[in-house]
Amino acid sequence: MARKKRSRKFIRKAVARMEEKGTVGSFGKATPKKIARGKAEGGKQAQKAVFAENMKKIAQRRRLRGSRSRRATRRRSGRR
Repeated sequence: MARKKRSRKFIRKAVARMEEKGTVGSFGKATPKKIARGKAEGGKQAQKAVFAENMKKIAQRRRLRGSRSRRATRRRSGRR
């Protein structure tokens, strides 16, 4: 549970920092081609590309888990 809280906090902090800097959405739509090109360029673009890639992985993991989370199963079992 502590790990989930930390990962959510990390995302919130990262988004807050991007909003402060004014870089929200500066990378654009994170397609695999754009991520690869950004990594090849290096510098800030590479950092943004790696961050975008990691965010996509996190989102994908959340989608895969879906309704199989603990909360959802507890709710279902309580309704029976």
